Amino acid sequence: MAKTTLGEYIRNLRNKRDIGVRELGRLVDVSGVHISSIEKDKNTPSPELLRKIAVILDTDVDKLQAMANQVDPEVIEVIKKSPSAVPNFLRSAKGLTKAQWQELEKTALKMSKKKV
Repeated sequence: MAKTTLGEYIRNLRNKRDIGVRELGRLVDVSGVHISSIEKDKNTPSPELLRKIAVILDTDVDKLQAMANQVDPEVIEVIKKSPSAVPNFLRSAKGLTKAQWQELEKTALKMSKKKV
């Protein structure tokens, strides 16, 4: 089974929401031709454009960015603040289950709200 490309995924989401190529382009401030080239995997959208597309198509921007082999600029800033801690943490956590990741995320959110 072939893996769905970013362009195919965006096209499927757009079609499910009954939004035309030109309409999606208008909604995210690009041409319909540009959306078409993205859906044909001829162009990769910028992180900013992916964010706009995710909002309009009501989907997870992180999933789109992963499919585009991109990292959210906000995540890059976190890595820059702790250039060795973040990669070390991710390497140590790579074997966690989905449930463990969810629990870790909840804990991190609680910790960030308790900043001193």
